[in-house]
Amino acid sequence: MTLRRLGAAAVLAAVTPLVPVAQTGPIAAAAPHECAVLQTLDGSAPFVSDPAECAVKTAPASTFKVPHALIALETGLVIDAKAAVPWDGTKQPFPGWEKPHSLDSAMKASVLWFYQRTASLIGRERMLASLKRLGYGSDTYEGEQTSFWVNGDLAVSPMEQLAFVSRLVRYELPANRRHMDAVKAAFEMPPGAITNAAGTHPFGLTWPARLVVRAKTGNTTVAGERISWIVGHVESRRRDYVFAARARGQELSMQAGAELALRTLNARPPR
Repeated sequence: MTLRRLGAAAVLAAVTPLVPVAQTGPIAAAAPHECAVLQTLDGSAPFVSDPAECAVKTAPASTFKVPHALIALETGLVIDAKAAVPWDGTKQPFPGWEKPHSLDSAMKASVLWFYQRTASLIGRERMLASLKRLGYGSDTYEGEQTSFWVNGDLAVSPMEQLAFVSRLVRYELPANRRHMDAVKAAFEMPPGAITNAAGTHPFGLTWPARLVVRAKTGNTTVAGERISWIVGHVESRRRDYVFAARARGQELSMQAGAELALRTLNARPPR
């Protein structure tokens, strides 16, 4: 096992399964596959809702913007995370994308064109080398340079996402600390809410006040299956936590992953 795999392996070593609840009544459609993982930064064993599902790799969708932003900074492609890049005037699916964006604002609004542009400029060779250095997910892809994170070419499990975010907020990644701080600032959310391409959505944590929440959602469809993610970090007065949640199935809302994470977090407040 290589050193870059140790973070995910350590997390997998000790898990707390969630006892399933019996289903009663008719089932209109197949229930989505769900995974939620949560861990304190003190090294305690994580909560893992379903160990088998949480080991399954899928496309990371827009949660890949977290390592992608770090790679853009590390390669020198982006020098200033707040410097805006002009929009080229191409019609976009969301009004909020039709304006200049910086690495920071494009993270918060999940602006696909910005990160497609950076992926093209980073190039395949540097991107692959960076993925291997960071130890992110399957750390390789073979297809299109501007869509490998949404089409299933690059794949990552919730356990691997948890390990990556933990290494980021602990400053354990092989990257410049200033760049890691810029990425942490880019996915810091407003109080009581999360933002993405569709706008601002409530994220009502019932934990004690004075929280800082960093989160990145992601949604895509691969081979007819919807995938909805969120990964993040919660700073509280008592403890820091990292988390990841993913739902996948035939019919899911864009907030399915975030809703799953919120239920999990609110059921396990800091002690």
